[in-house]
Amino acid sequence: MLLRYKWSKFLSIHLEAVLLTSLVVYGLNIVVPIIVSAENIVGHCEGSTQSWVKFIALLLGAVLLPLLIPRQYVPVDPKNPLSAPNPEQTASLLSLVFFTYLDSLVWKASKVPHLSTEALPPLSDNDQAHILRAKAMSMLDPLSGGGSRHIFFSIIRVFLGDMASMSIALVCNATTAFVPAISTNRLLVYLETRESGNDMLPWFWISLLFVGPVLASISVEWYMRIVLRTFVRVEALLTELIFEHAVRARAKSDAGDDGQTNIDTLITVDLHTMEEGQHFLVLVTFVPVQLIICIVFLYKLLGWSAFVGLGLTFVMVPITGAATKSLHGVQHEKMKKTDSRVQIFTDVVNVLRMVKLFGWEEKMSGKIAQKRAVELKASRKARLIELLLIVIRELSASIAFPSLVVFDSFRNQIQLAFIRGTECVKAKVSMDRIHKFLQSVSSVEDPMLTLTPDGTMVRVSNEEHSEKFGFHNASFTWSKSAGGTATPSRNFVLTVAGDLHLKPNALNLVVGPTGSGKTSLLLALLGEMHFAPLSNDAWFNLPRSGGIAYAAQESWVLNETIRDNILFGSPYDEDRYKKVIKQCALERDLTLFAAGDQTEIGEKGLTLSGGQKARLTLARAVYSKSSILLLDDTMAALDVHTSKWIVDECLSGDLLQDRTVIMVSHNVALLSPLVQCYITMKDGIATHSNDVEAYLDSSKELLEQLEERVDSDAKEEKEVESSNGKLIVSEEVLKGTGASWAAINLYITGLGGKHPSIFFVTFFSCLATSHLVGVVQTWYLGYWASQLTLYSGLIFSIWLILLSLAHVEFIMASVRASELIHHQLVESVLAATFRWLDETPVSRIITRSTQDIGSVDFALPLIASRVCDISISLLFKIGAVVIFTPTFLLPSVVLVALGTWVGSLYLRAQSSDFSVRAYSAQEQFADLLMTRIDHYSRSARVFHNLQRWMAIRTETLAGIFSAGLAWYLVYFTNSNASATGFLLNLAVTFSGGIVWWVIAVNGLEAETHPPVHSLERLESYLQLDREARPNDGRIPPAHWPSSGELRVENLSAKYAPDVPEVLHELSFHIKSGERIGVVGRTGSGKSTLTLALLRCILTRGDVFYDGILTSTLNLDSLRSQITIIPQTPELISGNLRQNLDPFEEHADYVLNDALKSAGLVSLQEDLENEDKVNLDTPISSGGANLSVGQRQIIALARAIVRQSKLLILDEDYKTDTIIQESLRNEYKARGGDATIITIAHRLQTVMDASRIMVLDAGRIVEFDSPKALLQKSTGHFRTMVDSANDRLTLLAMVQD
Repeated sequence: MLLRYKWSKFLSIHLEAVLLTSLVVYGLNIVVPIIVSAENIVGHCEGSTQSWVKFIALLLGAVLLPLLIPRQYVPVDPKNPLSAPNPEQTASLLSLVFFTYLDSLVWKASKVPHLSTEALPPLSDNDQAHILRAKAMSMLDPLSGGGSRHIFFSIIRVFLGDMASMSIALVCNATTAFVPAISTNRLLVYLETRESGNDMLPWFWISLLFVGPVLASISVEWYMRIVLRTFVRVEALLTELIFEHAVRARAKSDAGDDGQTNIDTLITVDLHTMEEGQHFLVLVTFVPVQLIICIVFLYKLLGWSAFVGLGLTFVMVPITGAATKSLHGVQHEKMKKTDSRVQIFTDVVNVLRMVKLFGWEEKMSGKIAQKRAVELKASRKARLIELLLIVIRELSASIAFPSLVVFDSFRNQIQLAFIRGTECVKAKVSMDRIHKFLQSVSSVEDPMLTLTPDGTMVRVSNEEHSEKFGFHNASFTWSKSAGGTATPSRNFVLTVAGDLHLKPNALNLVVGPTGSGKTSLLLALLGEMHFAPLSNDAWFNLPRSGGIAYAAQESWVLNETIRDNILFGSPYDEDRYKKVIKQCALERDLTLFAAGDQTEIGEKGLTLSGGQKARLTLARAVYSKSSILLLDDTMAALDVHTSKWIVDECLSGDLLQDRTVIMVSHNVALLSPLVQCYITMKDGIATHSNDVEAYLDSSKELLEQLEERVDSDAKEEKEVESSNGKLIVSEEVLKGTGASWAAINLYITGLGGKHPSIFFVTFFSCLATSHLVGVVQTWYLGYWASQLTLYSGLIFSIWLILLSLAHVEFIMASVRASELIHHQLVESVLAATFRWLDETPVSRIITRSTQDIGSVDFALPLIASRVCDISISLLFKIGAVVIFTPTFLLPSVVLVALGTWVGSLYLRAQSSDFSVRAYSAQEQFADLLMTRIDHYSRSARVFHNLQRWMAIRTETLAGIFSAGLAWYLVYFTNSNASATGFLLNLAVTFSGGIVWWVIAVNGLEAETHPPVHSLERLESYLQLDREARPNDGRIPPAHWPSSGELRVENLSAKYAPDVPEVLHELSFHIKSGERIGVVGRTGSGKSTLTLALLRCILTRGDVFYDGILTSTLNLDSLRSQITIIPQTPELISGNLRQNLDPFEEHADYVLNDALKSAGLVSLQEDLENEDKVNLDTPISSGGANLSVGQRQIIALARAIVRQSKLLILDEDYKTDTIIQESLRNEYKARGGDATIITIAHRLQTVMDASRIMVLDAGRIVEFDSPKALLQKSTGHFRTMVDSANDRLTLLAMVQD
């Protein structure tokens, strides 16, 4: 079939060539004579009827039929053709040229408020992500053959054919763009003499005023079709490439080299900035061709003196080069400042709950504002340099050629070169950043590597070690070099001297103290650490042919349903799935949720407890078909009963038979019956060990503690209320057209600042006056050419000064508006309710601060100023045309109305769903990513084609207007040449201006990243449900609180206005210095009580803290005087000092004492000084460069530093007893003046408490000392103790 298509295409081209040749021959003989001489018309019409019939037949066969015949669909992959190809792939050439294949879509869209993506034409197969990836990734990816070649040249190589097509289209456009100028010139010559002589007749030149712009429009729209299609493909490829590099990147060795924010910025900001440089070919094809044609015309008009003006133009080049170089540096610096601002915003959003609980909102807002001020300073400087370049380009052209209209074209090309050059400079900065990221990302090591005697790395042969599990003379580091700013923990070296073989198809247990390198051993097997061989025959290997499943120490979950988290992209097998649910002890948990396994678990699994997340992560690994499972301390968060269930049902179950399990755990006693291989870790050295008695003894102690852990997997107080399990609220899709007044007013208010009337009057006055001067200058050129040099220069200077003033004022105002909107966004997010945080993904909040703020910073002010500029210019031009030719008032109104109507149709048609981007943080699978990319590409391709549909129709209308005006002036008036030239000049520029005005107006809402939609989303974020403002309410006395006394009266609480209460009429009194334990079954309301005390949820009733009613206090004062230590430690990027004391309120000795009290010194006793964590140790975002134990110590130390009179401890730690006891000992050392409320998960923790509060179903059922509670034989607390395996130990603790 493909061969037949090729032959058919060849024969069609041959026939077309023959017919076109014949058409040209007949056309020269028939058409040319009637254009040159009116006398020839009659002769040809009367004597050549047969020739005319042949000519028309040839015209029909050679031109019309080929243009109207639909094309044949040729699939990219013949084996997998599209069931319904995109209409663009089968449309006729004429339909392609005028985009008529989109007519049905436009009319359909005009009748509905919102056109969904599903209603759009299907994505053509040559635009699909997987096909693009297969074709181009080997040339783009540095790790797959792309090498060190700059990404720009790799893109050129991939799209070389498209680049050639674009260049041809641009050359055609550069040539046809001069047709109106030539036609105007010849018409003016005719009007001066009123004789045609041997020249063409006027009607021919008038017709060219229509045909020329249409041909120019066709060529430029063809170019735009290709360049926009190419850029959508480039976006798809680069998004996929950045994603793949982010996934394959190894764990970061340096805290300062944290890449997450960079990736966010690369995808949201840099890819968008690259879009500005997509027209770089204009600089190398269109502009040079137009300049050459201009120079030829100038030489014919002025002779050699034309080159004097040309020389003056090039004199300005060094100044321009210096300004451009400065712009490049400022733009690069600006992007670095943006990275810094996004980094701190991302850090704050990631730990926003901690920020709110600690009362840090205002201070964190101030830190973000500082970063934002520095960023906007660089942004303001960059935009002023851009304006300077505009002034330079105007001066360079105007000084050289101030007199003739033909020089306007030359000046326009210089202006275009500057515009495109500036855009390319900014695009280059972003492209360099992407290239640097792709080149700098270090991929994970191949886990089958060895070192040859000459020192080179080679793959281990399959015959030699392919079936071995383990290491031989291997060491691993987090950084390839010893230098750099790696944290002490990242200077860690994992060493395996000799052989260390793991046993296949068995349970291998890795044991060792905290910080010994257990997790590092697993990551080394995965290739996440740098391999440093100890001998020439060194190797390490983890066979991957059967697949690997990894369950991390910190449970990693998707913001999806429970089922989706378990399946993780695998096919659904009902029997296997049910077994996994049962063996991983998830059956009871699913009954707690109304939607069962269809419940969304929220961002970072916020609806689940630590134990539930751990079992969910385990279930994912077990459900997979992988032959090797790496389990990193997945049982640490489980109580003993659940742990025993996991051991008996899961680890001993049929789903793990004949599978290799490598497991890290402290619970040796429980696992020892199943273990067939022990690996002992100590100070980074891994060895085989059969002597695990020491670990077995400590494990028995741990087992005893776990025996009485109380419902550690309870967190259903926050279970999802929705019966369908939906937690995350879908982002609203903007429907219809036009921006809301609230969004417009937000920006106008920002622009106006404190004196809006002064700004708007000044801005529009300068802009209007400058365009009035421009029209006067055009009129003056026609009437006073003899005085041109002096007066024209004066007029030009006035015009340039006024225009520059207007734009400088707008730049300053837009920066002010950006600063205000960003500040309001940060304040709104920081003040949002906890309920809103539960419903909103972090990635969505970050997108507001990156992509949407980026649009407000650049795209919105640029397009808004352009709309104002073009609108006022058109008003003066159409006013001048109407004043001199009143007859054309009606055609002018009709033209504007038709242009607006076409634009509105286009705007409605393009309003499909663009809210989903391919770069979403929760998209973890390459296939799913490519599906999202295709979703975006489908919308973007249609959008760009609709833009061209609108443009070519508007340009055609403009051509009709210009030709009609010329016809009227030549045949129906007696206007002289100068007046006609003035009006035709205005008409041509007005016609072109209509096109740019429609594009600019629609650009506010019809870009791939529409700035108005960004403004709408930002405005909606300013209307979030908020907590009470931090400064609303009473400021307590300076000495408050002097004690930790807490009195609660009739406290009730719920999570949202429309849901039932979780706490019911609680009343209790806690004296200062008491240690209170809070226990209760699952769902009793323990965690809710904590949130209610801190006013994090809706409450009623009274809470008195040290005698003051907390509801009357401002939130900052309340929360800053209460410290809560959550289950999961949360850290921000910076150094350790900044995490302990983010606002520099304490001396270093205070911080060091807190670290010592928290147990850091005990943990680091055996380390060298250079390897110890200290106050200057860099911390990456989330504390990723520290172990879990180190993070928990820092969280404890931070609580000690705050010295609060009231401490709430959610004691669900997974580390050693030293860490668990340190905080209690510290508060005892302070004389017991602080009140400690412990949310207990182990009864042993609270048996020595002053009193114990027992909650059940949101009510206090018991509240007394442990001894008194144990005396109630049928009491709730006594029942808990009696059911514990270490009952006697617990009773003994109370008696003592």
